[in-house]
Amino acid sequence: MSSIVLYNLIQTEYELMQHFLFSLEKENELLLSSYSNDDLYDLTELKNQYADQLSQTSVQRENTLAELGLPAGRDGLLAAKSLSDDLNELIQDLFDTAEKAQKLNNENGLLIQTYLDYSVQALEALSQANPKAADIYDAKGQKQSATSSKRGIVRA
Repeated sequence: MSSIVLYNLIQTEYELMQHFLFSLEKENELLLSSYSNDDLYDLTELKNQYADQLSQTSVQRENTLAELGLPAGRDGLLAAKSLSDDLNELIQDLFDTAEKAQKLNNENGLLIQTYLDYSVQALEALSQANPKAADIYDAKGQKQSATSSKRGIVRA
């Protein structure tokens, strides 16, 4: 097994990571603007496809690192940087892009959690404002009786 095979795998992984990062950037733009649930759903599906492809590619990379006698994971990639200048540069680009993606994914997760928390609070406020209403729904979309609604919204 040569370092050329490893280079090609890492190049593929890097390109997928760039696409994944782009989908995260689009997700962030949607979350910070008025968006439709369909748009967010479609983008999430695309993001998940990239994540699956990245996972498959990383398995191939790990196997190739092992065949080259290099350790697994980040340590293996760090060791592979010494195999050639091209690999060194490509692996650094992969690390940089993966770090950006991780930060943006965390930020998007916080935005989504904030929206969810706000929605639950709004449902609780509506429930408390009209506790005798017959058609009260919990966070799972199940209809509650007026007496059970006094206990608050059941979180999913």
